[in-house]
Amino acid sequence: MLFVTTSWDDGDVLDLRLADLLDAHGIKGTFYITKTYRPVRLSEREIKALSARHEIGAHTLTHIDMSKAPESVQREELAGSKSWLESATGREVPMFCYPSGRLGADSKRLVREAGFKGARTTELGSIARVADPFMMPTTIQAYPFPFRKKDAHSMYWRKLVQPIRERGPALRKLGVPLAAFHSWEALAQATFDIALERGGVYHIWGHSWEIDRYGMWDALGSVLRYMSGRADCQYLTNGDIISGL
Repeated sequence: MLFVTTSWDDGDVLDLRLADLLDAHGIKGTFYITKTYRPVRLSEREIKALSARHEIGAHTLTHIDMSKAPESVQREELAGSKSWLESATGREVPMFCYPSGRLGADSKRLVREAGFKGARTTELGSIARVADPFMMPTTIQAYPFPFRKKDAHSMYWRKLVQPIRERGPALRKLGVPLAAFHSWEALAQATFDIALERGGVYHIWGHSWEIDRYGMWDALGSVLRYMSGRADCQYLTNGDIISGL
């Protein structure tokens, strides 16, 4: 059995479009939301409506760097984000995501003490069952591949091969064939095939605003369609997976 989950960071208003896309394919999402980080962000009314369809998770109030912030600031951001989202949704918010995947030596303990039951990282290349609920890894990021883009139509020439250099090694360790590295869509589908054969957890994460910036809506829709409706898959939120540990 393969557990399939997705998660999306920051709370941009484009999360609503993304939620519609997930719904169309029967895929669950966990949306990790900040209060003030995105310039065009979800309103509390929209967050409440979204919580009826998908899971809402906390992402601090302002998207702080937890690897550098003092403990007092981390505590304030953790407690504040949890309280705000629970007030907005009328539901418990059990999941947290470390902003940019950065955390300090005490961050995991502080997340637990703030009352969260689990936390997602930005670690890539994992299809293993989650071992530590406060260090939940991911499989693949929805991000341009194989070349770095500035937007949907132009390349970032100074960092052209950054996606291959930073994301390729973890996926190669899973056995993803080089032939799949010509596009993100092919890479995501090939990785899913490996996960389907071995079992475990297949976890796509990303940002709705990046999907829009890089013109990835069609590619993401194709991958979600490829993943959907499988009898040997369960489609879960991040919190569902953590609660099963």
